[in-house]
Amino acid sequence: MPKKSTIVQIKNPRSGHYVKIDRDKGQIVDHKKSSGPYKGIPVVKKKAS
Repeated sequence: MPKKSTIVQIKNPRSGHYVKIDRDKGQIVDHKKSSGPYKGIPVVKKKAS
């Protein structure tokens, strides 16, 4: 089983930009000012409820 990354990215629905999140700390690490996702960082999708 592959190791899960502690840094992931998710799209902010308000701004439309991507945000880096540290899963271990539960904090936002960085936000992107330009459009498009970060390269090499997994994108987290919202779970269907």
